[in-house]
Amino acid sequence: MLRFAACGCRRTNAQALAYTVAQRPPSVQAMSLLDDPDYLPFKLDLANRRLLLLRLTAEQRAGAAFLDERALPVEPQAAWIPLSLLAEAAPSMHGTSADFIFHIGHCGSTLLSRLLQSWQGMQVLREPLPLRTLAAALDGRSIARDENSMLLRHMIALWSRPQASSTRTVIKATSSCNGLIEPILEVGDGRALLLDMPLVPYLSTLFKAEASVRDALAAEPGRRHHLAGLVAAGTLPEADSVAERCALGWVAERVRFHALSQGHHSARVMRIDFEDLLARPDVVLADIATHLQLPRDGLAAALASPAWSRYSKAETYAYDAADRQHDLALAGHRFATEIEVGRRWHERLLQRHPQFTAALA
Repeated sequence: MLRFAACGCRRTNAQALAYTVAQRPPSVQAMSLLDDPDYLPFKLDLANRRLLLLRLTAEQRAGAAFLDERALPVEPQAAWIPLSLLAEAAPSMHGTSADFIFHIGHCGSTLLSRLLQSWQGMQVLREPLPLRTLAAALDGRSIARDENSMLLRHMIALWSRPQASSTRTVIKATSSCNGLIEPILEVGDGRALLLDMPLVPYLSTLFKAEASVRDALAAEPGRRHHLAGLVAAGTLPEADSVAERCALGWVAERVRFHALSQGHHSARVMRIDFEDLLARPDVVLADIATHLQLPRDGLAAALASPAWSRYSKAETYAYDAADRQHDLALAGHRFATEIEVGRRWHERLLQRHPQFTAALA
C-alpha cells in the first residue's frame, strides 16, 4: 500500500509536508492508480512535472470544505506520478465531464455545493489545489495555453471518475480560478454555475470579517489586470483604498461572468445571484437542476437540507439566513463609510465606461 509521510509533522504545517512514494516500478503502480477512482489529483507540481494522487473516501470528499492540506486523512495514502503518464492513461479516463461552480468569493458557493450533494449519486469536490496551481501559472504566464488545456483535460477526467457511490461530479473552484472558466469550457462538455451577489451585500460580507477582506485584496491585482484589458489604457478610475479595490474586484468578476453568459458557451453557463437563491430557493434550485440536467426528485431533499442552517465551511456551527441578515445589517452600519466609498467607485466606473451597465445591473 502506498503511504504518505510528513517531515516531522502531519497537517499543521503545509510547507513542511513531503510526500514519499513506495512504488516499484513507478509506471506500473501509477497506471493502476490512474484507473482507481478512489485516488484523485490532489497536488500539482509543475516545476518537477509530477502530480500527487491521494486516496479519499466518499465521506472524506463530502465533508471537505477545501481539498488542500486540511482534507488530509490521519494516515494518508498517496503517490506522486510523472505528468508524462497522464497522456498514456487518457483512453481510460474518458467519461462524463464534471460540472463546475465558479464564484466571486464569500458569496455562498460552499452552501450551494452542499445543497447539490442532496442529489443522490452527486460527488462534490471543493477547491482542489491543482486548479489553483494552473490558474496561478496561467495568470503569471509561466505555462503555455496548450499545456494548460492538456492538464485541465486530464485533471477534469480524473476528478470526474465516479466512485461506487457516485454518478455525477460537481467541482467548486476557488474564486482565484475564474481565469480558467473559458479554458475549462473549451476542453470539456460540463456545465458551469457562475455565482455572485449585488455590490452592497458583497462589500458588507467582506467587511464583517478581516480574512474575507484579505482574500479580496489578494485577488484584486489579477482582477484589475483583467478589467484593465477591456478598456483603453489609463481609463479605469483610481482605486487605492481598500473599499475601492474590493469594488474593483467585484466589477471585474461581474463583467467576466456577463461576457461568459453571452459568449460562445452561453448555453452551458448559468448566472446565479446568491440573494435570489436565499429569497426563492425553490425556484432557483429548480432552475439549477434543469441547467445541470439533474432529476427533479432531488429538489425536496435540497430544500430540506440541514446545510441551510449551518455555517457551510464549518458545519458544527449553526448559521442560517436570519443570522446572515443580522450580520450584514451590523456590518452595513459599522462600515457604512467604506461601503459608500466602494459604491461611489462603481458609479465613477460606469460614468467612464457605460458599456458595462448591463453587466453590472
